[in-house]
Amino acid sequence: MSRHHRLYDHAEAPIGGAAPPPQVDPAQESLSQALKAGFNVLRLIIVVLLVAYFLSGWFQVNPGEQGLIVRLGKLLINQDSASKYAGTPVFGEGWHASLPDPFDEKIRISGRNYKPTIYTFCFPLEEKDLRKELSDLNMAEIAPFVDKLKPGVHGAMLSGDRNLSHGLFAIEYRIDNAADFVQNVGETPEVFDRLLRRLAENAIVRTVAGMPVERVIRTQTDAVLGDFTLAVKRRLSAELAQLETGVTVVNVEAKTVEPGKVRESFLAVSNAKSERKEKESQAEQEANKILSKAAGPRQKYEALLAAIEAYGAAQATGAGEARLEEQRLEIDRQLEQAEGEVAIRLRQAGSRANEIRERVQQEYRLFVDYRDTYRKYPELTLVRLWVRMRDAILASENNEVFFVPEAGEIEIITNRDEQRRIDRDIRRYQERYKPGT
Repeated sequence: MSRHHRLYDHAEAPIGGAAPPPQVDPAQESLSQALKAGFNVLRLIIVVLLVAYFLSGWFQVNPGEQGLIVRLGKLLINQDSASKYAGTPVFGEGWHASLPDPFDEKIRISGRNYKPTIYTFCFPLEEKDLRKELSDLNMAEIAPFVDKLKPGVHGAMLSGDRNLSHGLFAIEYRIDNAADFVQNVGETPEVFDRLLRRLAENAIVRTVAGMPVERVIRTQTDAVLGDFTLAVKRRLSAELAQLETGVTVVNVEAKTVEPGKVRESFLAVSNAKSERKEKESQAEQEANKILSKAAGPRQKYEALLAAIEAYGAAQATGAGEARLEEQRLEIDRQLEQAEGEVAIRLRQAGSRANEIRERVQQEYRLFVDYRDTYRKYPELTLVRLWVRMRDAILASENNEVFFVPEAGEIEIITNRDEQRRIDRDIRRYQERYKPGT
């Protein structure tokens, strides 16, 4: 057995007999430091990722949008008392805190208007017509002239009077309640379009089936009946509200036309109705003009006519004298307030009545004077009466005086003096239409 002696350098000689320190490998030391630095960077990255992950729960609702937060399958309630949506599942414009995915699902619903077009009730359209806006389409120009309409190809509507018509409809809507929309419909307008089309078709069919074809084809022309699309809008809105979709129908626009083969007949009927309405309007204007001239402004002659009609109705129903007297007094009251020719005639009648009353009173006083005088001086009174009568006869414009000479044969010319008659008529007219009467 050989012994190997370990040699020590003087610099590495142990002091006091202690063991020498272990030698360190530089490569191993570098690897250890690199691993420590890598683990520190990894820990920092993990912390940053965790912070970013939790901060990702914040979401922004843009102007005009409504936000929703779905947590574990349920909509989160907005607890912000300053928000107009407080107490509801809707979050308004701005930033909102929530848990990151997959704990919370964030949904944004746009508040803009959507406007899908319903082609169900229309004939096939060419590609260039499909690209046009509904307002730019001229249905009369593109309607096909076919002898028979093919079901499934030529869409049509059946009106209440059993006539056919074609129609294109644009349904403009917006989502006002995002919570109801998401809960009962879906998360995108594309999902809702399928439901909207079915409901719109149902509303159109039910509405058109209850009215004549003229109201369907001639939209926005009858101020009394109104555009039939308003009825479609009301029916569709009611159905959407019943389903709690959260959708509001803004407007229903329609382009309708009669089938090409019968268009001329429809136009003839429409023109006749338009002409009738024009004549009725002209007649009404003329009636208003005549009535205004007769009794003054519209409110006055309408009140007068109403009083006269009420009196006629009371007579027809056999009303009592007290009721008739009340109606007559009402007519008199309206006549006193009337203007125009009625007021002129009433003033003239009142003036003539005053003249007649004064003349009768004067004649009565004269009669009383003659009666008292006759009792005292009968012969003198007779002479005065005779003189008065002679003056009246000779001074009257209606009488002509002829002086007959003493001769055996007398010739009388019977032609009247025309100038005297003209002067008499002029004076009578002037007295009748005096200023202020």
